[in-house]
Amino acid sequence: MPGFPSFLFKTQHSTTFLERLLMTNISRRTFLATSSCVVTLPALVTQAQEQTAPLRFGVITDLHQDIIPDAPDRLRAFVEAMTLANVDFICQLGDFCIPKPANQPLMKIWNAFPGPKYHVLGNHDMDAGYKPQVTAEFYGMPARYYAFSAKGVRFIVLDGNEPGGQKSGYARYIGPDQIAWLKTELEKSSEPVIVLIHQPLETDSGIENHAAIQKILEGTLSNKSPVVAVFAGHLHQDYVRPVNGIPYIQINSAAYHWMGDQFAHESYSPEIHKQHPHLKSTCPYQDPLWAMVTVDLAGRTLKIEGLKTTWVGQSPWELGATEKSHPPEIVRPAISDQQVSLIR
Repeated sequence: MPGFPSFLFKTQHSTTFLERLLMTNISRRTFLATSSCVVTLPALVTQAQEQTAPLRFGVITDLHQDIIPDAPDRLRAFVEAMTLANVDFICQLGDFCIPKPANQPLMKIWNAFPGPKYHVLGNHDMDAGYKPQVTAEFYGMPARYYAFSAKGVRFIVLDGNEPGGQKSGYARYIGPDQIAWLKTELEKSSEPVIVLIHQPLETDSGIENHAAIQKILEGTLSNKSPVVAVFAGHLHQDYVRPVNGIPYIQINSAAYHWMGDQFAHESYSPEIHKQHPHLKSTCPYQDPLWAMVTVDLAGRTLKIEGLKTTWVGQSPWELGATEKSHPPEIVRPAISDQQVSLIR
């Protein structure tokens, strides 16, 4: 029975793994075949001319430090890869870690990146009874939701964990105060906008009041500063879904696909599962997943460069899942290469 993923057992494992990833141009190596998604948008105002070089950032999500035993190694590989790639900033889209003192070493790995670093709150980041503000302070976030700019692009970070929804379980809602703030941010922006959030905004599996938020975002498409993309995690899936002129980009988990107790099994050794009891409900990924995103306003393209790996142990379908419940085109140990064309 497997132990930890193979990339952990190499001498200086992170460097060896990174050499395997970065030995050629970052747009090639072990990436999936590129697919295209064309989205009709208005002119991107003067930022296209003012952007002297394309914006590049690294994105990782759903690391789940408190479930996966090798989360620090997965994060270290990401940080080192993005440092070598010299990206403009890195961001994580939630379900990172709870704000307990034992997770300070993970924060140290994250903070080793020499450039700007941004966090999004995920639902599991408040497990064990922690309050959202406590987690935000632990991460060093300026607030639960906030905005920042980089190379002519405005980023709006949303918190999808507010009370007010009607469904049981974790909160998946954006409340009236945050909606008012979002509208103000969109109105005053002089740059094209990218939204970062944990729970998706284009599906009922994400934010409960997603239709209302989508309508607000779509209202910018005729403005000088349109919303050009929405990035989310949470579902541990891999897709780009255009809806009414906006591409909704689902970034896969860095670590695993969640299967639930009905598919409980052991992918690792009994000792590891004893120490990490929630592992039995996952189909882990052999190597860590993340993506590098390039936003070229002058060229009117948004390019996603991801990684692919293999399952540790049995796949979802070997465990008895159906292709209807777990579509293999989006449930896979990969983040696909994608290119979104931003045209008039």
